[in-house]
Amino acid sequence: MEPLSQGDPRRLGPYHVIARLGPDADEVPAAESRFIARGAAGDRTVVVTAPSQEFADDVAYRERFRAEAENARLLGGGRPPLWLAPVAEVSGGDTGQPWSATPFLPMLSLPAVLEANGGPLPVRTVRALGAALAETLAEVHTAGFAHAGVAPGTVFLAGDGPRLVGYGAVRAAAPDGEARVGLPGLEDDALPPEQAAGGRPRPLGDVFALGAVLAYAATGRRRPDAEDLPEELRGAVVRCLAQDPADRPTARALLDELMRGVSVPLPPSAVRAPTGAPQTVVDAGSAGPDGGAGWGAGPGMTALDGSGGISRAVGALGPGWLPGRVIAALSELSSAVLAAEIESVEAPSPATADVPVGPGTAAHRAWPERGAAPSAVPVPGPVREAGTAAGTGGASSGKTFAPSLSPSRRRLLLGVAGGTAGVAVGGGATWLATAPDAPAPLTPAQRLAAHRPSRRLPGAPPTPLWRYDVKGVASAYAPLIWRDAVAVLTGKGAVVGIDLRTGKRLWTRDGLRPAGQPWVADGDALVVPGDGLVALEPRTGRVRWRSSDFRQGARSSFTGLLAVAGSTVWFTATVRGERGDGDRVVVAYDVHERAELWREPLASGLNEGHLLKDALVVMAGGDREGAGTNAGTNKAVALSRDRGKELWQRAYPGMTTQGLVTTDARRTIIAALGNTLRGFDAARDTASLWSVGSKGKGPKGRPADFGVPLVHGKTAYVADGGFALHAVEAATGEIRWQRVYGFVMKALAAPRTPDTLVSPAGRRVLMAGDAEVDAFDAEDGSLLWRFTDAGADPGPRSQSARRKVALTDNRVVVAGSGSVYALPLD
Repeated sequence: MEPLSQGDPRRLGPYHVIARLGPDADEVPAAESRFIARGAAGDRTVVVTAPSQEFADDVAYRERFRAEAENARLLGGGRPPLWLAPVAEVSGGDTGQPWSATPFLPMLSLPAVLEANGGPLPVRTVRALGAALAETLAEVHTAGFAHAGVAPGTVFLAGDGPRLVGYGAVRAAAPDGEARVGLPGLEDDALPPEQAAGGRPRPLGDVFALGAVLAYAATGRRRPDAEDLPEELRGAVVRCLAQDPADRPTARALLDELMRGVSVPLPPSAVRAPTGAPQTVVDAGSAGPDGGAGWGAGPGMTALDGSGGISRAVGALGPGWLPGRVIAALSELSSAVLAAEIESVEAPSPATADVPVGPGTAAHRAWPERGAAPSAVPVPGPVREAGTAAGTGGASSGKTFAPSLSPSRRRLLLGVAGGTAGVAVGGGATWLATAPDAPAPLTPAQRLAAHRPSRRLPGAPPTPLWRYDVKGVASAYAPLIWRDAVAVLTGKGAVVGIDLRTGKRLWTRDGLRPAGQPWVADGDALVVPGDGLVALEPRTGRVRWRSSDFRQGARSSFTGLLAVAGSTVWFTATVRGERGDGDRVVVAYDVHERAELWREPLASGLNEGHLLKDALVVMAGGDREGAGTNAGTNKAVALSRDRGKELWQRAYPGMTTQGLVTTDARRTIIAALGNTLRGFDAARDTASLWSVGSKGKGPKGRPADFGVPLVHGKTAYVADGGFALHAVEAATGEIRWQRVYGFVMKALAAPRTPDTLVSPAGRRVLMAGDAEVDAFDAEDGSLLWRFTDAGADPGPRSQSARRKVALTDNRVVVAGSGSVYALPLD
């Protein structure tokens, strides 16, 4: 995606142009220009396509362009082929620059996908891609059309499947009878020989072009040698590329062949294919709707014989059909688009919401009826391109124009407009690709809900529910969520309560000088350590009681929280002697009675606590207070919960002070030791029970170190520094799943291992790092979404840059360097 140049239009019909879509990764000369644009009322984002400037005065090309765009619109009417990007609107009339509009969907062209993946695509991906496109072409051919535009640059991949654009590109480039080799907008390697010589585009020419697409996807090269193709696909691709059309399979036959290698069962939600078209495919030429049978021209079988109208290709597009790097690239896409929208918001908006297409003209539209569900969901970062279109264009009005946005959306976008260029709020609120022409006024709540689709593409960032800007020092500790109602933010000088539903500040309590993470005790008291222990009422921030014990500078001062259960809290404290030096102790304190229960001496370096059934186990934890002060500390001390009596001490072979440890609340201690995760029996001085190696890649390609493990139920979850996520059985070390995503943090020279969090019900796992927060399904580790906040520019090792996260079963609160966001978990 590129900023608009001086010669680019600022207005195309009723659309305000906000950015140009850059050239494909292979930079094939283009006959068309594509732009991202928003509707006059800010109700939809589209890709508008128009002839390139060099064709602006070519009347013949403009007429062919307009005719093919109109043909594509007619083809997409009613029940369009499933994987064909629909042309929803075409400029009307015979004057002015022609253009067409396609609903925006975050996706990448095939060359950009290969670039993001770092090379050819896996066989499974290529097979699924081929099956979906073959199915689409079979439907197009059955309806009496030839697509005449299949090429690597017109095939796009989205999270839920491919999209085919560029309808009629061959016919628009030159009329029948004229040679088409070397023309702008055509990729010679995907051009059937009969069409290159000037022949009329026919269905079997589309099959040749599809073979070229699959060969490119599987090898990364144009027209590779047959032996370079994967063996599983070689026969099908070679037959598609036959020089004689008679030797090529039909699109339906190719679909059958590709689906024979697919073992994925057809999901219950498989999409129904269009019905009402003739059953047979006759390789008779068709230049478009006026050259053959129209869509649904008569009764007959479904487009997929014997399938009852069910799309077969959907079965090949299940979870995992796209490589992780491509999913990551898709998820980086929407931030760039949203950032461009942010810039457009700052321009004055007209009072009228609907703008005529042009003097005396009317556009042909095919937007869904009022109430139709949005068909596009965003997914963030620096990406080369986005979106799709079939042919389109228009002239600039010469005015600065911005679509009006809903109040909730405007607040969200303007709030991040000053951030780093190309980085935006996650992007989930970005586009409604389908909306009525003259939407009725909506309440702010309705408008926000309209931008919050229920189905999100894998990796797509969620729509922030609200944003709260932190004034002054950023949050020093992770947010705390009280009863799904209040989010508590703790800085170095104040504590703030935020309404979890609305994001509005409920209260502020200054002067507490917090010295550690607050906690909730006995369900209804928010305890803040610092200037003594202070208990607040979570809804109002009112001080319920205050104790001067353990204040900073007192004889016994709070140093770190160990554990909380009911009204009892265990923490470490420093006891100062007459000479000013201090001994460390562990204290048990009853918040309800406001009384110390017991205290016991504690060795230096022990700073992390875990509760077993009857014991508090204190051990060394990495990156925490006191870690590293005693390099020989590889032990754990168990104290009785009720009296503080020492039950046992254990030293675990291989565990060091820097081990990041946790327990399973039974008897297993889990330690992250560099790039190895080990499980120890808490009651025995024995070697580890099990070990698991990391999967992510660290500096110089070496295995990455693990972060802090977290146990939920019987499973330990942990991320490593290579952005791989692991789920293992805590007691046995059996691997449930491991997923490697390899997210690239270009802004961070040496990113630290991400933190791992699990939702209370155990359905979702979060990975929080220095630049973003990612959500995964706890069942199989599949990526759900990635969120990057705006304007973040952390130093490479700045602790304040770490995203601090708290979550419930339906919401996530993310505290960044200057703002706090609430996100829907699902």
